[in-house]
Amino acid sequence: MWHELNYIDISEAGDISTEVRVPPVSQWFSGHFPGEPILPGIAQLGIVYDTVCGARKRLFSLAGFSRVKFKKIIRPQDCLKITIAPKVDKEGVFTFRIVVDRDIACSGSMTLKEREGLREPQTLPNI
Repeated sequence: MWHELNYIDISEAGDISTEVRVPPVSQWFSGHFPGEPILPGIAQLGIVYDTVCGARKRLFSLAGFSRVKFKKIIRPQDCLKITIAPKVDKEGVFTFRIVVDRDIACSGSMTLKEREGLREPQTLPNI
């Protein structure tokens, strides 16, 4: 994995929480920006996707994101606290929030679908 999940907790309601660190040597920091590295938005969304797949021990097809807001820059040394909650009234829709130092860095909604053509659930190794 290109990021480090410290743990994954799942509540009885299905809410997911975790802490994540992206190593400072990650290639994600090499392009944004020389001397002032930040974690790109697409990497943040990838962490949210990976967290849901890891918590559910399945791979999903990504159907889309909505209402995504990037509010704070994420630096290499930051610890990301992520919370993800399934929407009760919408199958496959999850709201998420990435918090750094008590400030919301990113939030939004993600829609996942079961992967078509798979006869048996696919599990994720090493998560």
